Amino acid sequence: MEPIILSIITFSPLLGALLILFIPREEEWEIKLLATFSTFCSFILSLYLFVTFDRSLGSETLQFVERIPWIPKLGISYIMGVDGFNAPMVLLSGILAFACILASFRITHRTKEYFILTLVCLTGVIGVFSTQDLFFFVVFYEMASIPMYFLIGIWGSDKSGNGKTVKKEYAALKLTLYLQLGGGLVLLGILGVYFLTVLPQGMQRTFFLHDLIQYGNLAKHYQMILFPLIFLGFAIEAGFWPLHTWLPDGHSAAPTALSMILAGVLLKMGGYGMLKIAIGLAPQGALVWLDIFIAFGVINIIYGALCAMNQTDIKYMIAYSSVSHMGFVTLGIAARNTAGFNGAIFQMFSHGIITALLFAIAGLLYEKAHTRSMPKLGGLAVKMPYLATFFILGGLASLGLPGMSGFVAEFLVFIAVFKAHYIIAGALAITGIVLTAIYILRAVQRIFFGALPDGYLDIKDLTGIEGSHLVLLSLVMIVFGVYPRLLIDVMSPSTEYLRRLLMGQ
Repeated sequence: MEPIILSIITFSPLLGALLILFIPREEEWEIKLLATFSTFCSFILSLYLFVTFDRSLGSETLQFVERIPWIPKLGISYIMGVDGFNAPMVLLSGILAFACILASFRITHRTKEYFILTLVCLTGVIGVFSTQDLFFFVVFYEMASIPMYFLIGIWGSDKSGNGKTVKKEYAALKLTLYLQLGGGLVLLGILGVYFLTVLPQGMQRTFFLHDLIQYGNLAKHYQMILFPLIFLGFAIEAGFWPLHTWLPDGHSAAPTALSMILAGVLLKMGGYGMLKIAIGLAPQGALVWLDIFIAFGVINIIYGALCAMNQTDIKYMIAYSSVSHMGFVTLGIAARNTAGFNGAIFQMFSHGIITALLFAIAGLLYEKAHTRSMPKLGGLAVKMPYLATFFILGGLASLGLPGMSGFVAEFLVFIAVFKAHYIIAGALAITGIVLTAIYILRAVQRIFFGALPDGYLDIKDLTGIEGSHLVLLSLVMIVFGVYPRLLIDVMSPSTEYLRRLLMGQ
């Protein structure tokens, strides 16, 4: 099974979507079970891949490789494989794919179409992290982003408050346009690398990322142009200030499962691309530009946290907290050392789990309380102790409590930043932790403590199936927080290799 395990992980959701096509739309329970089974396969196999990933092999060695030539004249092949960068991301995608489907069990409107589109989207997300061919990277990226337009536009919700209304159709269009803009910049940069890279004599042009990094010779002046192009393209997807405005509206309007996908893995496609593809393909260009991007990382952290503090809508608060936390990814990358790269990947993995948990809780809360406005809530811990416990767990992880995965990620980034002598940037970024503690603890107080409003006297707590994905995400958050070596040992050889490449060693 090992030679094709990545293809099975990637295409299990798509196979599920194809089989759902043949199920009558009124058989909703069968549709949901099939979607659950297909993503459960991806989850279990991604866990198997992560556990059996050989940590002793060299950093340049791809594992679980599959290669099928597709258009040889253009150097395009179907190539799947993992190294220390994408093995954690494949695991993250597998976990979230399964959790998202469990979170979708309350969908009753056009159930068949919803699960088909969600499974196609999940296939694209997993494929982005599994492929090593840049042509197929673009294909999977489009497969992940296009269904989101329909999922938000049809199953999303309008948001009113603060004197304005955000329509779901507007949010869907805005999100899609921004993602396409980011994707367009990345595609332009990839084509530039493809045509301008000089390969050893006798070697054909290729989209194989591994060969372009190892054997390609891209002139420095081209790298200086192409690096910011590719980096900014991915940065848009990562919620990079000031190109982040699609993110809060998109999250606010999206159905719960899609919010989990958006925050859990879509933003990580941007961080993964900035680190592995932008720096890998243009290391000399990165050296010139990263000093500027470190400032944007700090702005992301503080600006996102300040905006989160001013929100009364739970989903908007979590969305702006994502803008803030993705700033730590940029900061870790810009520190340009192994600790920073490890911190960036750890933050992507950790933030994906934590934010998915918080969005899942926000969705459940909305379904039961019929509002996302924190001032209208209060005292719910009495009636919903389990939901309150999960929210507090996620909140504590988000603010970086030791023993949770969020602490390890931010600690690694701060070590990297101070090690690189970015003292002011590090000191400013630390204020983000304080601000995060303020808005998270205030949200806990507003929603779960104080007097219980009259309208919520009969509100019910979680049922078994409602809490199943919350248990899964919480366990992952704690396991990697208590024993971070599980992740660090996988990614360290690859991040050290990237550091040496960046420094020309």
